[in-house]
Parts: sequence; C-alpha cells; structure tokens
Amino acid sequence: MLLRHSAIYLFARGVPGILGFATIVIYTRLLSPEAYGQYSIVVAGALLINAILYHWLNASLLRFLPQYRDNEADFLVTVLNGFIFISFLTGAVGALLVLMWDDPDWNRLVLIGILLVWVQAWFNINLELARSRLAPTRYGVISLFKAVVALAFGAVLVLWGLGADGALFGLMIGLLVSAVWASWGEWGTLRLFQLDSKLVKSMLAYGLPLTASFALSAVLSSSDRLMLAWFINESATGLYAAGQVLSQQSVGVLMTMVHLAAFPLIVQALERSGPKAARELLRKNAILLLAVGLPITAVFIVLAPGFANIFLGKEFQAVGIELIPWFALSTFLASVRAYYFDLAFFLGKRTQFQLVVMSTAAVLNVVFNLWLIPVYGLLGAVHASVVANGAAVVLSAILGCRAFPLPSLNGDGIRLLVATLVMVASLFIISDTESILRLLLSITVSSCVYLACLLVMDLYGIRKAMMRYIVTFKRTLLRKID
Repeated sequence: MLLRHSAIYLFARGVPGILGFATIVIYTRLLSPEAYGQYSIVVAGALLINAILYHWLNASLLRFLPQYRDNEADFLVTVLNGFIFISFLTGAVGALLVLMWDDPDWNRLVLIGILLVWVQAWFNINLELARSRLAPTRYGVISLFKAVVALAFGAVLVLWGLGADGALFGLMIGLLVSAVWASWGEWGTLRLFQLDSKLVKSMLAYGLPLTASFALSAVLSSSDRLMLAWFINESATGLYAAGQVLSQQSVGVLMTMVHLAAFPLIVQALERSGPKAARELLRKNAILLLAVGLPITAVFIVLAPGFANIFLGKEFQAVGIELIPWFALSTFLASVRAYYFDLAFFLGKRTQFQLVVMSTAAVLNVVFNLWLIPVYGLLGAVHASVVANGAAVVLSAILGCRAFPLPSLNGDGIRLLVATLVMVASLFIISDTESILRLLLSITVSSCVYLACLLVMDLYGIRKAMMRYIVTFKRTLLRKID
C-alpha cells in the first residue's frame, strides 16, 4: 500500500512540482530580482503566519480524525471554528498594522499578504482533510488544480504589468478557487460555535508544541530571505529565493510525496496493530525516502549549472549556479529530519522534543545568518541553512530514540549510498548540460545506472518483486493467447 500511495502522491506533488518549475522559469524571466524578491518576502511571511497560527489545526486533523470516524462532524466543527477565530484575529492585527505603517507600497503588500494567509490556511485544511481520509487521488487533483490556476492567472497578471502584485494575486486566486471547490459539501452542514471543550484541549495539547515546532521550521526556511532583504536589499532576496525554490520544487517535493503517503499509514498501523507494525512501515518509509532523496540531491549538486542556465532567467543564473548545490543539500537534510526522525515525536506523543530540535536549529540559523550574511552575502545565508539543518538532523535522531525508537535500516542505507556514488560517477562521465535535451539525457542515463544498482543489490526486494511481476504478466499473456 505504501508504494501504491507513494505513486499516487508522486502524481499529486510531481505534476504541481513541474508547474512549480514552470513558475520559476516564467517569473524569473518576467520579473526583476527586486519584484521577485517582494513576491518571495510576502509568500514567506504568509507561510510563517500560517505556521504560527493555523498549523495546530492541520496537525490535529491528521492525528485525530481517524479516532472520530463515526462522528466526524463533532471534530470538523471544532476545526472550522478555530479557523474562523484565528482569521478574525489576523484580520484585526493586519488592519492595525496598515494603519500604523506609513509606507503605501508595503501597506498594499501587507493587505495582500493577509488575504493570502486566509486562503492558504483554508486550502491547507481541506488538503489535510483529504490526506487524513487516505484519499491521495483527491489530494492530487486539488493540488494540481491549484497549481494550474495559480500559474495561469499569475502569468497573465504579470504580463499585464502588475509585477509582484500580479504573481501574488495569481497564487491567491489558485488557492481560493481550489479551496472552495475542495470544501464544497464538506462544511456547510456543520453548526458553528458548537464545541467539545475536551476535544479542544486535546487538540491544543497535541497541536501547540507542533505549531511551535512548525513555526520554528518556517523561521528556519524563511528567515534567510527576510534577513537578506534587511542587510542587503530586495533584489538579493529575489536572486536567493529563485535557486532556493528551484531546489525545493525538486528535492523537497519528491521526498515530500513519500512522507504524504507513509505517515497516515504509519499512524493507522500504530492505532490498529501496535508499535511493531508501525516500526515496520517506518523502516520502509526510511528506505524509500533515502532511495528518492539521495539520487535527486546528487543530481542537483553535480548538474547545478545546467539547472540554473535552463530554468532561471539571465539575471538569476550566476547566483543560481553557486547556490543550487547548497540548497539541494539543505533541502535533503531538512526532509530527512522532518519526514523520518521527527516522526518519532509524533508517534510517541512527545512533541515537546521536536520543539527543542527546531528551536535549536532556528537559533543557529539566525545567529549564523547574522554572522555570515554581512561577510559572505548570499553564500553566507545558504551556508547558515546547511549548518542549522545538519544540526537539527543530529539532535532529532538523538532525542527521537527517547520518544519512539526508530527501526534499523539493516544495511539498506549503505546499499543506497553505494548506488548513489556509482550514479554520481556516471554523471561526471556523461554530464552534458548545454541544452534541456542533453540535461534530460544525462539524468536519464544516470537514473538507469542507479536503478540497475538497486536491482543488483535487491534493495527493498525490488528484484524479487519484479520477477513476480514478470511471471504474473507472462501467465496472463499466455492465458489470453490460449
């Protein structure tokens, strides 16, 4: 089931990820670094506010909905009321901020940002609802619809000359239309202000530590953009963010799709069959996560010049070539921590440990940014991110053993590393990045080398599974012939 759900989530996140690549290609060619910087700052701010104020609702949906299968309405009405209350609060604070701020340009961006916070939060709630119900196909359709609408409207509005505002309005329209469609028929029958106080306390007890951790994770991923704008200018943020998003739309998206498929199954296994069954799924999740993450990270490190020259606009390419390898490594480390080691805190209900991990990483990131950005500029910011994410992986692995001991990979991790190193060697031999077709050829050949290594080493039982599939296919074909 894990492989099947992962394949569905590959479509669910892979196709929007491809559209994310298209967004970078378009926006880095139509927007100046300054305009792209403004767009990136508002998006980062909206994500940070969502992490601080709304994430506990999403986390509670994923953790508690399976327990309320027979009376979903009692649970969902609590989520809906939480969303309404927090949205009223953010609107009031946003209006007060606009009244106090004397910069008309940033007043406009703050208002757009508040609207973006609302639609992003509602979209995320409905997306997590689909995921909690083990409906990866619905999840994929919603994600794809949002990506298509956001890109289409954003590109048109930017071409009309709206600059950063156009890109933000396009994203907002995509989120709003998708969220309205996804929520149709789900929430209308619920009675507002009907709350179960015991449930609210359980959600807060579980979700608030996760909210703090997720908010610190958002600080870890976005503080570099904000500090670059502070120390240098918005153009520096735009140049930096383009390479960062490019890596996140590849390394991050592919590793996320494994997590999206695995985590609900692991939670169900823990609830129904106990820790032993959950650990077996955790082991499979770790193998699949590394099997996807290691090669794609290596590809971006080795072929960074090709990705930068093909996917980024001319003004962004030089910086992209320098930063993309570091972004890929940073994204890989963050994904391994979030999608494997941190799961111990969720399953063991010791989410306060994750707070320790993320607060340490966030502090390290801010301190290193304060130290390195004035000296090394953009390169200093990405080095700070790598150091902070690496420290978070180590600390999460240490503390996770106390919350919910994670399984051993039984040598599979070494096999994956060997296969990746062989693939890297082939990349150095055949790498050609002068055009997109040659880049794709290099990736295809190296991927075949990698898969051949996995077959030889029979990782994850892939060779046995393939032989069974071939035998089954042969029997079916013979039956049809007869």
